[in-house]
Amino acid sequence: MNVREAASHPGQIRALKLFLIGTLVVGALGSVLAKPLPVQLPSWTIAPLWTLTYGLMAVSAWLIWKPAGLKSPALVIFAAQLALNLIWRMVPVPALAVAMNLCVLATLALFARRNLLAALTFLPCLAWSLFVSAPSIGF
Repeated sequence: MNVREAASHPGQIRALKLFLIGTLVVGALGSVLAKPLPVQLPSWTIAPLWTLTYGLMAVSAWLIWKPAGLKSPALVIFAAQLALNLIWRMVPVPALAVAMNLCVLATLALFARRNLLAALTFLPCLAWSLFVSAPSIGF
């Protein structure tokens, strides 16, 4: 099923909304509880970048959910990287940053095996994760 076909099914739209709400809540919680980012960005850029990144993460997870289901390894790893992202924002230690980035890479690889569009939609998450965590890792 492609995105256009899914849009005609109310259950698909409901699932997409739930993915968006869940992912954006994690992002918002992370921004409220977060330590300052280890990179300097103008404050007005952070909220739009986070919203876009987390929104695209939700869409990519939704694209994987339909054919694979919630218990698929791809979505389990997606949930793990989302949790690590939240934890790392509260406790930005290098070990958590490495674990988070490895989880993001694993999610991307698993998404790519199932759905290329989902993997492409997830790429901004990888870019953002590497960008914000590189200073805490020591790059």
